[in-house]
Amino acid sequence: MTSTFSDEALYTLLCKYLLNEADAAERAWVDAWLQDDTGNATLLASLGKVLQTAADQAVTVPVETDRSWEQLYAKMNVTPVQAQAPVIPEPARKSGYIYTLLKVAAVLLIALGAGWWFMTGKKPAAVYAGPATTQLPDGSSVTLMADSKLELAKGYNNRNRTVSLNGVATFDVAGNAGNPFVVMLGRTEVKVLGTRFTVHYVPGQQAISVHVASGKVMVIDHDKADSVVLTQGMLLQHDNLRPVFRIASHVADMEKKSLAFHDTPLEEVLHTITEVYDVKVELENTALLKLTVNANFNNQSIEEVMTALGMLLNAQWEKTGDRQYKLK
Repeated sequence: MTSTFSDEALYTLLCKYLLNEADAAERAWVDAWLQDDTGNATLLASLGKVLQTAADQAVTVPVETDRSWEQLYAKMNVTPVQAQAPVIPEPARKSGYIYTLLKVAAVLLIALGAGWWFMTGKKPAAVYAGPATTQLPDGSSVTLMADSKLELAKGYNNRNRTVSLNGVATFDVAGNAGNPFVVMLGRTEVKVLGTRFTVHYVPGQQAISVHVASGKVMVIDHDKADSVVLTQGMLLQHDNLRPVFRIASHVADMEKKSLAFHDTPLEEVLHTITEVYDVKVELENTALLKLTVNANFNNQSIEEVMTALGMLLNAQWEKTGDRQYKLK
């Protein structure tokens, strides 16, 4: 179902729905609208939170609502005439209350910079939920793990190739030098031209991991104005506890913990093991740093990896604490 309402008209109707002021026909329309797109329920819930905030804070919000509406119209790229809501009779006893909530909600949206899809026109072109493997309109494919969600930006494959991810996904990107493929992870983005890579993003913890199976990607942190280029076999990790980019190499498959070392200096080997297994490995005998490692590991425990390294290096190892090990 495609809405023929302007953004503000739809916004007004949904407010009436949430405030139990909609009549039977209006409620039926909104119920059908909720079934039309999986993202609509999320948008309605977001509006509900805005209205609740408006009700809670109505007594403290400045009453410069006319100016706020003008700012809101500017954000929507419409004129007040274009933004007129549909003429819908309202019970006299509550019409003023609804109007007040609408204006207060608008003030909050502008003040908080909510960037809500209704107001900015950024409603996604499509939403995919995992577990699933899907081919995107540009020929790229994505495999979403369970409880993961991917949103395609409006204008995908025309004006952009931008997607937003929450969860874990593996991308196989079709090459297009003039239109880079971009994965948004909050304020961090992964930009590629054509490659295969896996991304894991947990918004609440700002936890990000990016593994490149082939090709090349650039990871950009807009908050810190930091960026790094990853090539085949490289793994990047980042979270609230350790906010700097942490990078390891020689990772063939992150999910299976497949590691491939060929004449690799021991220092690089230990750095990779530290990142992949989230452990700390100390080196008591620094003379071992002169040695190189030739070994492949596939889905092995950290203890099995430490045992193999000990045999290869003619060294001993011990566990010195929780997720802490020592080579000697």
